[in-house]
Amino acid sequence: MLPAAHLQRFVRQLNRQSCRNTWVLKRVFQPEVTPPGEIQKNPNDFHDYQKYEVVEYETLKPAGPIKVILLQDVEGIGHQFDVVSVDRSLARKDLLLSKKAVYASPFDLKYYADMKTRMAEELASRVRIPYELKVVGRDLQKMVVPIKVNMENQWTIDRKLVKSSLRQLGVFLAENTIFLADKPISGPNFDIEAKLFRFYVVVNQQYIVPMLGRITHISADESNQIISPTSTAPRDEELARYNIRKEFPLYSKTNDFTESFPVFEHMREHAPTTPQ
Repeated sequence: MLPAAHLQRFVRQLNRQSCRNTWVLKRVFQPEVTPPGEIQKNPNDFHDYQKYEVVEYETLKPAGPIKVILLQDVEGIGHQFDVVSVDRSLARKDLLLSKKAVYASPFDLKYYADMKTRMAEELASRVRIPYELKVVGRDLQKMVVPIKVNMENQWTIDRKLVKSSLRQLGVFLAENTIFLADKPISGPNFDIEAKLFRFYVVVNQQYIVPMLGRITHISADESNQIISPTSTAPRDEELARYNIRKEFPLYSKTNDFTESFPVFEHMREHAPTTPQ
């Protein structure tokens, strides 16, 4: 055990380490720009280039965010060549170390701005899904929605029923963003109890998210209740049993996926089988 005095000293030292002395300097004499094709002069060989003057000095200034230039798309942070402010720890332990970014120095700001201009056509052609849509799509795809239907009365699965089933899971959607197959599913039919079926949800008319529903017969009479499988993510063999293929969300740069858009036909031909 450390003595109390040593422990207090250690805590004070840790507190001091969480802050920094900040000096902002500038050169008194700026080095001349090296002409193209010539070897850059070593600043250490010129005494005047080692002279600096203080622009700013703040004692015990907390270290805030740091600006970096992204060299590639980084999910949740930005796209290639974006200048972003990030936590210093994230910058040093991940972005800079893995060469996903560089410091936003004056030289690199100009260098990568010029590169961004040269690559403008290529960058514009890339499919870049907004991070917010990706997060929504992932959360929705984790769900297997229990579609509760009555075992005594006639029913047909429609948008309204799917909407209310999603609401019970805390997902609130407009009916016109839900797309079902043309062939209706009706009952009561205990042969399709626990059957999986595919439906789609469209987010912002740009993002088609494949989802799964599971039919669950219920009754007001508890003695007639059926114990259905839990709504866990199905394995590939269970999907194959119901002729459902594994699909991932599809993104469009424009708002193409309106209420009248043939979502099922489009996904049948263009649904990604790997994450975009």
